[in-house]
Amino acid sequence: MKVNRRRGRLRLELEQPEVDLLLMLLDELDDVLQGVADTDDAVLQRLNPVAYPDDVEAEADYRTLTEASLRSERNERMGACRADLAQSGDIDLDDPEAARRWIQVLNDLRLALGTRLGITEEDDQDIDPADPAAQSRLVYYWLTAVQDSVVRRLT
Repeated sequence: MKVNRRRGRLRLELEQPEVDLLLMLLDELDDVLQGVADTDDAVLQRLNPVAYPDDVEAEADYRTLTEASLRSERNERMGACRADLAQSGDIDLDDPEAARRWIQVLNDLRLALGTRLGITEEDDQDIDPADPAAQSRLVYYWLTAVQDSVVRRLT
């Protein structure tokens, strides 16, 4: 993975295994998002936090007003990122919409995976190769690095 300027354009350059990994992660996140009826899912709770924790009625109203549009926007972003990945591993980030979309999708993937792994800000980034979650943790930190690289090159 590289984020750089080529011919004056900001590009996210991914190798084919990275493209395949992102497509797989997008499919997994899509599966979670389609299970919207399971409100106990920690990933869904993390991606859609409670807006009114002390007011059940206000929270229900908020969900009624926003949930469908937020889900639709998230699905559109993921679909556009899938389309970018299907064309090649060389993604143009000069368009502010594309850059924002990629940052948001990478963040959603990180939040979903980090929630499943129980990663916190105080998490030890040393990975024990014997840990059954070692590979998933490596993917989480790779997603973090990709997102960080994109954000840094945009600022």
